[in-house]
Formats: sequence, structure tokens, C-alpha cells
Amino acid sequence: MNNNSNQPGEFDAVLAGEVPPPVSGVVLGGLEGVKSRLKSSVVEVKVAALSEALNYGDMGLDLVINTLIDSSEQVQRFAAKLLKQRGGKKGKQALLNSDPYLAFTMMTDWLVKEFNSEVDITNPEITAYSLNLQLDWPPLYAKVRSIVKSGSAPSFRAETQRLDREQTVKKFQAFLHNPQIHEIQALHCHYPSHCFIDIFIEAKNQLSNLKALFWGDPQDDPYKDTSRDKLTRNMSLVLEAYPSLEVLHIRGNAEGDYYDPLGSCLSFTLVEHHHLKTLIIETKFLPESTVNEIVNLNLPNLEYLELWTGNAGFDAVSLIPKISEQFPKLKYLGIRSCEDADEVAKALVSSPLIERLKILDLSMGEMTNQGVEYLLNCPAVNQLHTLNLSMNYISNTEVLDQLACHVIAQPQDGEYGDRYSALHE
Repeated sequence: MNNNSNQPGEFDAVLAGEVPPPVSGVVLGGLEGVKSRLKSSVVEVKVAALSEALNYGDMGLDLVINTLIDSSEQVQRFAAKLLKQRGGKKGKQALLNSDPYLAFTMMTDWLVKEFNSEVDITNPEITAYSLNLQLDWPPLYAKVRSIVKSGSAPSFRAETQRLDREQTVKKFQAFLHNPQIHEIQALHCHYPSHCFIDIFIEAKNQLSNLKALFWGDPQDDPYKDTSRDKLTRNMSLVLEAYPSLEVLHIRGNAEGDYYDPLGSCLSFTLVEHHHLKTLIIETKFLPESTVNEIVNLNLPNLEYLELWTGNAGFDAVSLIPKISEQFPKLKYLGIRSCEDADEVAKALVSSPLIERLKILDLSMGEMTNQGVEYLLNCPAVNQLHTLNLSMNYISNTEVLDQLACHVIAQPQDGEYGDRYSALHE
């Protein structure tokens, strides 16, 4: 990095002394100007200053690192985003030392804002636009019944699918027609219809700058009981269409739908993707076949993997070694809501993967004291920053105090021996 920190350059918006100051006050150039603007109470001003700071070498980098303790979460996350993208090894290490969760690229790196077709897209570098594609099904079904009854459609099913696509395309096109669409970095797509993947892939050239995608149920219900949305498509199609994607976060019902002709459950075909860093799948039940497809993906830069497996079964003996092999940069592993949490712990402590992880999340499952014993007998567990065992069935959480890492053990669910995992009550 260039250490000539006080020499202004072409990126200085106002060079001190060269133009009259604005009416509102003096705007400083150079590093001093960045420092001044970082004291502002306006988030947008701080964000702009942070973007400029990294142009001033190591001193600018230190300013961004110091902002990780800013009072505004939005400013913190933008600083973290900059450090992940442009901070090099020093920036990444600062994130790991400050809060490992900040070191991962997540949907929370962008502030969510609902898309309004009548308002221009602004600040796409810090804004994730939320697009609600939910259809009003009762009147749609009434219309279909009327058309089918008149003999103008081959079948209720075919006409429903036709109108589904027609209305979804109409809503999505209103979004794509925005002049700033190419600048979008992060997108939340809520309640997409079965045809959504097709039209989303068709839009890949218009969304060429997309780095993060949330797809599915907008309601973050802890038990996923509200996940009506059926995730019945091959998501590798999205990875192939969007090679720059860094975050893929999916939430919904992965069991599939017999009604849908396009697939029986959420699936992934074998694909190679060099930019994906974070993959999260929140489901009430994640089919074992889908889990096997995920761990066979070629994702060499994946850092964060979170799977909510439910009672589908998780063959830890074969899957943990595969995860370790397939994802060499993995720092966060979450096997949540897992019926086989004890077996996951047993497999992890005998795998080199445990030595690479910063965060291990086995929460919301059916872990017992047996799983805790496996973890306690593994010295490498102490190298973790955080171990999350909350919402399991551990009766003796006090023994976890002997671990050197940060342990989240509370709350626990029910009494030992009376077990069920969190998402399949």
C-alpha cells in the first residue's frame, strides 16, 4: 500500500485552499478531510469517507479498522465490507480479531430497502433491495377457474402456471427497467414463484454486478413453521448464471411439492464457482440427497456454510470429511437443527476441519451430554473463537466453562432424555 498518506490525489472531492468552502462550512481534502467526515453523525457521510480512506495507505486502513467499533451498525458493516474486499491480510485479521462474524460476507453487509418502482435506485454499494414477488393467489385461482370452465384453457394446472409466470414476469420487469439496475449488488427476492429461477437467469446480463442473493421466505420464524414457499428448483442454475455471486442465502420449504413439475425438492447439480463465500440454507427439513449434492459442489473459496438439516438425517461420518476436503477456506460451519448433533460432534473432533474453524454452530439440535463429552476431549476446540451449543438437550452445561473459547450454551430445551430438534416439532 502507498504510505504517502497526506498527499491528496484525484479522489479528493475538495482540495483544501483551492476552492471556496461551501456555505455549510469548510470541507477538508486529503486524510484530514477523511478523519473530519468520519466524525459526522450522518451515516452516508461516514460511508463516503470510509470508501475514500483506503486510498491513503496504511494510515487510511487503520482508520477503517478503528471504525469497526462505530456506534452505527451500518457503518460497522460497511467498514467490514471494505476490509474484506480491499483490506488485504491485515484487514481480514483485524476482522477476525474484532468479531469473526464480521469477517464473513453476509446479506447483512447491505442495508435492506424495499424496492419502489417510482423511486430511483440509490447507494447500491450499501443497499440490498427487497423485491416482493408474492402473488395474490385467491383472485388468480378464481380467474383460472373461470377460464377453464369456459373451455379456453387445457387444464387448471396449465392455466395457473401460465398466469403465475405472466404476473411474476410483469412484477420483475418493473424492477429490471430501472436505469440503475446494473449497479445492484444485493437483492432479496421474497416468495418467488416456481418460474422465478427462469426469469432470474434470463436477467443475468442486467444484474451483472450482483454479489448477494436472498431467495425465499421473508419471515425469519425460528421454527420455520411459516415457510410456505416451496424451494423446488436446481439452485446451481443460479450459480452458473451469476459467477460473481458471493452470498447465496435460501430460506423456505425444501421438501418439494408434488404439484410442481419442475422438481421434487431443492437441489444442486455439480458446479464449480470461484467467488461464492457464503452459503446458507434455512429449512425445516433438508433432504439428505440435497445435503450430499451441496457437499459435492466445487466451491474453493467458501468460508461460511450453514445448513439447517432437521430430522432428515446427517451422515456425519462421510459428510464431515467431505466438507473438510471440498471447502479448504471454511471458517464457519453451522449444522443447525440437527437430529444427529452428537454424531456431528464426534465426527468433527477427529477431523482436521476443527483446527481451521473460527466458529462452530451446532445450535437448535438434539445434542446431549455425550456430544459435549466428545467436544471436551478435543484440544482443538479451544482454538475456536465461538462454539454455539444453545437450544439443544444438554443437562450439564457447566462443564463447558473449562473450554477456552467463547461458548454459547443457553438456553437449553427441555430435560435431558426428552429430545426433539427445534424445527420439527
